[in-house]
Amino acid sequence: MKTSWIILVLVVHFMLCPVPARAEPEVNLGYFNELAMNGYDVMTYWKGGDPQKGDPAIAATYKGATWVFTTVENRGLFLADPARYAPQYGGYCAYAASQNAIADVDPFAWRIWEGKLYLNYSPRVRRQWASNIDANIQKADGYWPVLLNKQ
Repeated sequence: MKTSWIILVLVVHFMLCPVPARAEPEVNLGYFNELAMNGYDVMTYWKGGDPQKGDPAIAATYKGATWVFTTVENRGLFLADPARYAPQYGGYCAYAASQNAIADVDPFAWRIWEGKLYLNYSPRVRRQWASNIDANIQKADGYWPVLLNKQ
């Protein structure tokens, strides 16, 4: 009988006091490596060409996340002005942010627009986002970073 009451009290407690939803981290971390940019060197986006995987031995911390680089020079450039080089919306999908949502990204679905780096879920989503780029950025800016807490 005593056990039944304890269970009843616990059930009522959890019904009336729900556990708050876990907020997403400010920086999108790779599922398997826990690295910003899924382990890609953010500076390779700025230097033209394809993104390249960074070397875990050449790392830095920014906004609580570990960022890896292909060279010590790239790390130094990033650390000199990380807010300038880090992707918008914490490296989450720019189109999803414009829809008040969070989504992971394809490191090869990216674009630098007006001096800022944007990542998207896929090349198809990047094309959709870019078809109305300024309006989508304005919407995403309005939702960010509050949407991290609603996930």
